Amino acid sequence: MDAIIEGFKKLASASISDALDRLGIHGMALGIGPLANGHHVVGRAFTLKYRPCGLVKGTVGDYIDDVPPGGVVVLDNAGRLDCTVWGDILTTTAKQRGVAGTVIHGVCRDVAGSLEVGYPIFSRGRFMRTGKDRVEVDGTNVTVSLGDVQVRPGDIVVGTDDGVLVVPVEKEKDVLDIASAVAEAEARIVADVKAGVKLAAARKKHGYHSLQTKR
Repeated sequence: MDAIIEGFKKLASASISDALDRLGIHGMALGIGPLANGHHVVGRAFTLKYRPCGLVKGTVGDYIDDVPPGGVVVLDNAGRLDCTVWGDILTTTAKQRGVAGTVIHGVCRDVAGSLEVGYPIFSRGRFMRTGKDRVEVDGTNVTVSLGDVQVRPGDIVVGTDDGVLVVPVEKEKDVLDIASAVAEAEARIVADVKAGVKLAAARKKHGYHSLQTKR
């Protein structure tokens, strides 16, 4: 069992975002959201980078059997909205293999099937046109981008109703510790408010206004 992953599974993305802010790490993937609410995905990144096809057409890849159970597939299709790099066959295989979910800097298709089996996908949108003969794999388990956020193999990827976060592997313990402390402080504030304490007083007592401040 990966204790770090299990620790992040207990946290809301807001707490993780605040921890990243405190450490000065930009890990929030703007514009990439879930196909459906209710999924909380945490796992280590298995990355693929795509490029436009040339005269000789490459493939979109048969990588899915190499993704470890619990991993998160991260696909960098340069944010393209006109062709997809994920559909029902990949969803079926990923679900069968215990893959945690998929994050796409681009779009997916066969949305109904993914929703039916409850497989978590986070993307810029949805579109039915295939990526075959339009894009090809440029690299597997290489550094990729989710917009202006860098993702490397093994980085922690978190997907929730609020969006997608990336935690660099070398800072994962620091982020986890700070995010846990943020979550605990906010829980104490909520408990005080429920007990009748004024919000301003509860926030001051537990240092709310400095929880996200870079240090």
